[in-house]
Amino acid sequence: MNKKKLIRTEIGGGLLLLLGGLITYALGLHDRLPVPRPDLIVYGTSLIGIGLIAAGFSDLFAKKTKEMEIEEKDERNIMLSNAAMAYAFKFMCPLMAIVIFSLIFMGYLNVVSCFSMIGVLLAGEIVFVCRRYVLEKRL
Repeated sequence: MNKKKLIRTEIGGGLLLLLGGLITYALGLHDRLPVPRPDLIVYGTSLIGIGLIAAGFSDLFAKKTKEMEIEEKDERNIMLSNAAMAYAFKFMCPLMAIVIFSLIFMGYLNVVSCFSMIGVLLAGEIVFVCRRYVLEKRL
């Protein structure tokens, strides 16, 4: 998928989320949904939609100079970026586990949210282990 198509998909998804939240509010459906905080449906979908639209338009209209494109494709910068992301992932995983543990024992986390967050955390760790195995085999 090329970059322009990905950006358009991002903007389209943002518009769908934004309009979905606003239509739900306009029709009064948000009050009838079986969720603990129905007001957050409107706020959440609207804010996420606006964020996706803003990110898409900023990527769409950002003009890069030749120097910026060369700098972006430079192997050293790619290596530094990957190292920074790896460090952030290793920092985030234990921190996320601590936050989940704290929210569980303070009573703020329900069962579905808990297992969803634990599943995402485990999926990240599994992908890390699998990717490392593949890279070790290849090298």
